[in-house]
Parts: sequence; C-alpha cells; structure tokens
Amino acid sequence: MRKVIIFALILRGLLGSFYYHPDLKSQFFHASFLSRGTVNIYDYLSVNRKDLPYSDTFNYPPLIYFFQGAWHFISRAVIGPGLTDWLWDWSDRHLYAGGLFAYLLVLKLPYLLADLLILKLLLDLAPRERKCSVSLLWLFNPVSLYGIYMVGQFDILPALITVGSFILAKKSRFAWSLFLLGLAAAFKTYPLLLVPFVLLKIPRVETLFRSLPGLAVGYLLPLAPFIFSVSFQSSVFRSGLSGRIVNAPFLLYYFVLLILSFRGRKTASLLWEFMAVTLGVLLFTRFHAQWAIWTLPFAVLLVSVKSTLNWTAAAVVITLFGIVFLIPDQYVLIGLFTPLNPYLAYVPPISQFLPAILAPVFRGAFLISGLLFVFLTRSNEKTV
Repeated sequence: MRKVIIFALILRGLLGSFYYHPDLKSQFFHASFLSRGTVNIYDYLSVNRKDLPYSDTFNYPPLIYFFQGAWHFISRAVIGPGLTDWLWDWSDRHLYAGGLFAYLLVLKLPYLLADLLILKLLLDLAPRERKCSVSLLWLFNPVSLYGIYMVGQFDILPALITVGSFILAKKSRFAWSLFLLGLAAAFKTYPLLLVPFVLLKIPRVETLFRSLPGLAVGYLLPLAPFIFSVSFQSSVFRSGLSGRIVNAPFLLYYFVLLILSFRGRKTASLLWEFMAVTLGVLLFTRFHAQWAIWTLPFAVLLVSVKSTLNWTAAAVVITLFGIVFLIPDQYVLIGLFTPLNPYLAYVPPISQFLPAILAPVFRGAFLISGLLFVFLTRSNEKTV
C-alpha cells in the first residue's frame, strides 16, 4: 500500500503542476488583496474592480477569501513575489511565466492536505476488510483528480468539513455536527441543504434547541461582518447554487428524501442522506464539475460496501464527464493543457465538433444512472 500511496502523491503532484484553469488564478487574485489589508473584498471590488486587470466579482462566502488569502501570504513568503506578479498578470503572456508550474502546484497544496485528511477519515469509518477498497476508490477516482488537481477548485474544503459533521452526527454529537455544517456553508453554501437531515436525527426536542446555536455560530459568525453589505448580498446570495436549486424537480426530490429520512430516523445513519442530497444537486441543476466532490466521500463509502455498485457508479461518473466535456468552454478539457502549450487556449471546445444531441443524451443518462445509484445504495448505509 505504501507504493500505491507514493504513486497517488506523484500523480497528484504532476496533475497539480501541469494543468490550469483560470478560476484558480481568479480566486487567488482576489485573495491577494487580503495581504494588502482589504477585509471586505465585496465592497472593495464593487468600487474598484473596473480599474483592476481582472474585473469579475468574488461570489463566494467570506471564509474561503480568508483561507486563500492566508495561503497566498504564506506561499508568497516561500516561493517569492513572482507569485503575486503572476496573479496580477492577465495579459496573453501569463502562461509563459517562468515559475508557472511551481505557482500552480503551491496554490493547490492546501487542497492536497484536505484530500488526504478525507482519506484518513474514511479509513477510520471503514471496517478493516474494506480499507483497501476505500483507499483505491478515493485515491484514483477521476472526479477528485479532475476537480482538485486539474481544475484547482476548493470544493474539497467544505467536503472535508461535511465528512467531519457526518462523523459527529454518527456519534450523536449534534451541536458540533451542526456547527461544522455551518462552518462548511461559510465556505460554500450547499451544506445548509444537509441541516434538516441532521435535525431529524436528534431524538429529543430539548436537545434540538440546544444544538441549533452551533449552526448559528458556525455559519452566521463568519458572515456577520458582511451581512449588511449590499455588495456581499448580491455576490453571494443572488448567484450560484442558491439560484440554481430553486426548481420543482429538485424540490420534489428533496422532499422525498426528507420523508424517507424521517421514516428511518431511528435506525439508519446519515450516510445515504448526505450522498443523496449532494448527488441530487447534480442531477437536477446545471452543475459545475467540481460539485461532484461534495458527494464523493459518501459515495465511496457506499460503493465499498457492495462491489456490484461499481458498474452503476461508473455509469454516473462517465455520464457526468460527458456532460462536463460538452460544455461550450475550452477550459473544461483542452484548455486545461495550456501550461504545456499556451496556444491550446485558442482551440474551440469539443462541443463545437460534436452533434448537439449528445448533450441531452448524456444529461438523461446521468439522471437515470444517478437515480438508480441513489435507489441501490439505500440499504447499504446500515453497514457503514
């Protein structure tokens, strides 16, 4: 197993160094303002972004700004000021920077740590006979390799915290479980969808009311300094996930999950619910590829229980990537290779060369295989 782990680390290092998505740069460009003394990035951008080399808004909750800002400060001290110079270079020459590969790798290192911490938590949850299976599924699944190391998104951070929340709920430490869900939502808002399922597991009303302050502290405390900022409200609450999930199919699906969770609240754990909710966001919304990381830890535990689920899980992953690669954006596939050849940035996305009918075909197949996976895993959670 040591050789497997070393190979997995080398693979992550190579992917992290040689693949690039502009979102990684834009997030750390915004985060670099923390080193300049900017605390409220939302108000700052609303006033100054037209004069900046990159003029988009920052659309995430504040904790990720402080996390990435702190990491930018540390990595700049280690790797030198060239990192900040590169983050501020939005010219056509930014892919020719001499330290490009080092910059890409160092910016992704915190995500590697979160990746390995999730593996540690999953191994703690898995019985001895399934630890090897869990390790292989986690270390070599294409979803995390793509979302974390090729695209360079931070979704692994709230995913780590939700795994911690699941473990605490499993131990009936509901106040701390809700606190972690609130904290995760201060990175990205989707963990709030999991809160009702934790509340349903709390056996006594008085325990429920004692647990709710944990959620408020975890979520509202990091947001409190910004909550009355109009720029913050428009950037975080009026864009992204919150707007996408308000659709009838997802709400119906979510309501059914709540009913099933309520019926099994005294016997089942939250493993299936956490997986089904986060997968459901993908099934019924226009998702980004990295959102699949939200459901991945829970899906890995469920798949490890029953090897026959591998085929269904593979169908989900294949159709998911079919949808992603057909998005009309060159940086979902070909553009990721631009550190190796910057001219690839000018190659059209592959969706322009394929029949338009493929996109709805993959979408339909993804929905069917995803719902089948949710159905087949319903009985497996009791063994974890």
